[in-house]
Amino acid sequence: MCIRDSLLSSLALAGEPLQQRVQHYWTARTVNDWHTVYRLESAALPGGWLTPDQYKRLRGLPVRDVKILDTKIEGNTAEIKLQGQVAVGALGWMPQTLNEKWVLVDGEWYHQTYKAE
Repeated sequence: MCIRDSLLSSLALAGEPLQQRVQHYWTARTVNDWHTVYRLESAALPGGWLTPDQYKRLRGLPVRDVKILDTKIEGNTAEIKLQGQVAVGALGWMPQTLNEKWVLVDGEWYHQTYKAE
């Protein structure tokens, strides 16, 4: 990704409503745009514990066809219910429903990053 594209992507993310932000995150995951996904993780914010190298180890299985089923916002947190397909080795693409948390930090929504134990 060139500097111009990265800057335009950053500008597109600023101020996005929650559902748009969630869709942006999962679209980026679908196409393996790890730079964008990393920037939307709460632990990647300044002072957070997540480095790009750590994120590469956490990134998970390939996904596709992700859709938002439900959104619940309570103050500075939100719970999002998603449905999509996950590539599970020899089993191929399997349907999966997922509940995830998002947090509002300085007026922007970020995917709640969980630390692997």
